[in-house]
Amino acid sequence: MDARSVKVAPPHPALALLPAQMLWAWERPEDLRWLPADIGVAYVASSIQLRGEQALIRRRTAPLLLTPGTAVVPVLHVDVSWHFPPTKSRQQIDTITQELVRVAGAGNRNVVQLDFEAGRSQRAFLASTIAAVCARLDPRIALSSTALASWCLDDYWLQESGADEVIPMVFRMGREQHALRQRIAQQHGFTQARCRAAIGFASDEPILAVTTGRHYYFSPRPWTAASWQAVREARR
Repeated sequence: MDARSVKVAPPHPALALLPAQMLWAWERPEDLRWLPADIGVAYVASSIQLRGEQALIRRRTAPLLLTPGTAVVPVLHVDVSWHFPPTKSRQQIDTITQELVRVAGAGNRNVVQLDFEAGRSQRAFLASTIAAVCARLDPRIALSSTALASWCLDDYWLQESGADEVIPMVFRMGREQHALRQRIAQQHGFTQARCRAAIGFASDEPILAVTTGRHYYFSPRPWTAASWQAVREARR
């Protein structure tokens, strides 16, 4: 089937309550009380490393300071050990699912996000994990999921993803990044229907002039009012 002919479900109602711009807050101390009221925060609430047969949970301990009322989305970050590749067992899927369902209650907009650094050999495992999450997650809560930019281009395979929001990340794209950036800019984002609702940028890389979809921003260092202002200037 042509991927362009795949029907996409209507947007989850909870996503309509999220701001159009979101900052990613990583596992480190962050003071975001300076953040404008119309900017939300997707923060790493917990991390899991898949290592052999294990799924090692590390819950957030770093402080996160926010102004009351800020839109908050908890993120579960899943990392894969390259020295001890995961067995991709059902037990690991269950651990990820249980932890994601747990952190989903830490937000205030009925949205939870999965950030899974999956390689090609883990795609089927990621798809199975998303399916398991969707089966367990309260239907009132939307599932957001990050994705490699390549998954939304020639390497597209997300047409049957159960995630309510897919966020292709247009940063850290490897040796072909300049060509990929040019291509994404020329087509004003992504053409695949599953990849048009959101897009992710990094504060230390050029930000493409893409006006559609929700924008997420990652910073390799703690956010400051000055670094956010620099991002805003780069978007103009």
